[in-house]
Amino acid sequence: MIYQRSFILIALATSLSLVIADTTSICYSFGVDYTDERSYFINSLSTDDFTSVSYFQGCNQGVADVLFVNPDDIEYLCSQIPTTPENELQLSTCPIKKNQMGSGHWLLLILGNNGDGQPFAWQRDLYLTVGPQATTTYTPTATFSITTTPMIAQTTTTTSTDIITTGPLSTVTLPSGTAKRTKTITPPATTTTSTKTMTKTSLTLTKNFAVTTKTVTATCTTPGRPGRPDKPCRYSPTLLHPDALVTPTIIPKLHRFIRKSDREVDYEWARARVEAAKARRDVKAQEAAAPLERRAPDAPVLTVTLDTPVNTTTTITAPATTTTESVLLTTTSTSTLPPATVFSGLFTQTITLPIPTKTKVRFTYATTTKTITFAATLTKTKTTTPTFSVTACKKLGGHFW
Repeated sequence: MIYQRSFILIALATSLSLVIADTTSICYSFGVDYTDERSYFINSLSTDDFTSVSYFQGCNQGVADVLFVNPDDIEYLCSQIPTTPENELQLSTCPIKKNQMGSGHWLLLILGNNGDGQPFAWQRDLYLTVGPQATTTYTPTATFSITTTPMIAQTTTTTSTDIITTGPLSTVTLPSGTAKRTKTITPPATTTTSTKTMTKTSLTLTKNFAVTTKTVTATCTTPGRPGRPDKPCRYSPTLLHPDALVTPTIIPKLHRFIRKSDREVDYEWARARVEAAKARRDVKAQEAAAPLERRAPDAPVLTVTLDTPVNTTTTITAPATTTTESVLLTTTSTSTLPPATVFSGLFTQTITLPIPTKTKVRFTYATTTKTITFAATLTKTKTTTPTFSVTACKKLGGHFW
């Protein structure tokens, strides 16, 4: 029984030690998606609520209030976020949509009591450019490359001669006597034609164009964890009156507060508001002189890829190729036999020669068609983003563009 009581007392002491706050601790806040003294682009076409992600270090168990202040000092009380566990990302949602916001110098205040420790009030200065997201349209293009080879025809000429023999056209009669000559008759030549066929190839081109779609899941891009905490709050809010601004001077080395009277606090609050207003006017003047850098979490430009691609053809000219073609020319040569001699009263022997044969070559051309098919495939990438992934990514302070 004594042992059981001792065990209960030890367990109770242990649990009490876990909840006892460190009265000297300083609770620091860090911005993730929006960090102090940075410029950002906000899509005015978005109906999403403005959200911010923070994490904490050195805090007692408790919650932090988040206050969002526009350039006209209108305050929006956002959802509370826990300050523990340490280094865990916490998402706060503000009651203003992005399409209700305007460009200028905004403030994000992180306020809390830090349990029984030192209260805190931190500030992030954000320079926001609010405008419609521009859209660029991209038309995918598939290019076909064709190589053509020009042809140069070189002609060689071959000439054939047809010899025509005629006659005799007259007869010579000699006095009677012994025939010493033989009459020779040459019959006309018979011509045969030999045909040689030359083949030419004609090319036709056929394009085969295909489009395939590849679906991928978008990945979340996170900004990482900055190593610099938020700076002390210089703005005096009206919706909340944090203890850290009631006792505004914190000396970390001594880990103590300097308490002031209500009159002193009211005076310092008024002075702080004047200084904050002046600082914000100076920032507005700088913004007018130099454009703001547009960064995450909203993309200034949205690129849209058209569904119907276009295809073009480029022609590459190769060095010329020379071909040789033969051309046949025919000429005619006529020869006349001498007059035939006839011996009157005597027998004349006549010899008929065999019929001569001539061969003529003729060229003809035949054309064949060869079809060349060349193909190109365009792969489109379609990115899908599940709704639950968007929510999870936003909690990490990330984005999908």
